[in-house]
Amino acid sequence: MLPKELKPKHQYELVRLGKDNDGGYLVEKFSVLNSRGLVSFGLNLDWSFEKDFRLLNQSAIHCYDHTVKYSIIKKYSRNSIFNIFNKKYWSYKGFLKIIEDINLSRDYKKFFTGNIVHFRQAIGLGNNLVKLDEILNRINSFPIFLKIDIEGSEYRILDDIIRLQNNICGLVIEFHDVDLNLNKILNFISKLSLNLVHIHGQNPGGENYLDSNGDPTQIELTFSNSQTFTNNEVKIPHYLDQPSDPRFNEVKLVFKV
Repeated sequence: MLPKELKPKHQYELVRLGKDNDGGYLVEKFSVLNSRGLVSFGLNLDWSFEKDFRLLNQSAIHCYDHTVKYSIIKKYSRNSIFNIFNKKYWSYKGFLKIIEDINLSRDYKKFFTGNIVHFRQAIGLGNNLVKLDEILNRINSFPIFLKIDIEGSEYRILDDIIRLQNNICGLVIEFHDVDLNLNKILNFISKLSLNLVHIHGQNPGGENYLDSNGDPTQIELTFSNSQTFTNNEVKIPHYLDQPSDPRFNEVKLVFKV
């Protein structure tokens, strides 16, 4: 069972940004609309969240991922042509995925232009590090919405987020190894002035990502500065939630009273 501190106290107006399954997140609508920019940590080959954010808000978007460069994306797009011969993709959805992958390099060039910028820098751990202070000074428009998916390095920047939280109106963050870092997460929540508005358990690999108590070892938490909620009755999972891995059932979350 999960601590009660991980359960939102109210139901908020949530929208889903990003692609189906892994890569999509539920966020509080008004924190997106009222933000003056998006700072996104962790890109890989998927900027569907950022594209959906842009549909709602035309402010600047700054993305950080030191592992992604255009030559890699271009090679991935070129190699995706051969998936036409892979039976795994012989379906309508599979065909659409092939077309999307083939066009990925073109989509990257089209999306990252003007005030939408990809910085090949890392935050947390790795080469070419940059500090959160510098990142916020670079976008220089507040409050911002913050998206964090950096594969375990999120724990390295929690103190900086707390210190600079007055510049943030919304946050969605993916926590890894929850069973080993639960106290760090709870301490973060207790010091954050934003409201916890949603929780989602991830299921990559099915039961392989559940601890001995049946709780997920990876969770997504969404926060907002909005004081407007729609209901006192919180529904988890939310009807917009989707399993990260569609091959397995959604993770059932149980909270302590």
